[in-house]
Amino acid sequence: MWNTGNYFWEEKSVAKWSEERIKETLGGFKFAFPGGELKVTSVEDLKGEASVSIRKGKKIVAYDYNCKLKWECSFKDGEGNEVASMKGQYELPEVSSDIDDEGDEWEVRPSINKDPQNLKAKYEATIIRK
Repeated sequence: MWNTGNYFWEEKSVAKWSEERIKETLGGFKFAFPGGELKVTSVEDLKGEASVSIRKGKKIVAYDYNCKLKWECSFKDGEGNEVASMKGQYELPEVSSDIDDEGDEWEVRPSINKDPQNLKAKYEATIIRK
C-alpha cells in the first residue's frame, strides 16, 4: 500500500491519467445556446504535469497545464437548419492548482480562425468569451 504511515512526504505522478481525463472531458464539451451550439472539437498542445502527495495523512493534489482547444460554433434557424458557422481556438496558458486554490480565474485567450459570415462582432462577447 502506498504511504501506509501517512506521515512522510510522498509524491505520485498522475500525469497520464490527468491528460487522458482532460482530453476526454474538454474534448467533448458542448455549450448549447438559443439559436446554436459551440463545441470543442479537439484538445491540442497539452503540456504539463499533475501529482498527488500525502503529507501527515493529508492528500495534496497539484497540477499545472497549458493547452489549446479547437472549437466550432454553428448557428441554426428556427427549423434547426445550420445557417452560419465559425471556427477558432481557446488558448489556456496556465491551468493550475495554485490559481484554483487562490480563487482566481484561469486566463482564456479566444481567437477566431474561420468566420465567413463575419459573426465575430455579434457573438464574441456573449458566446466566444463565456
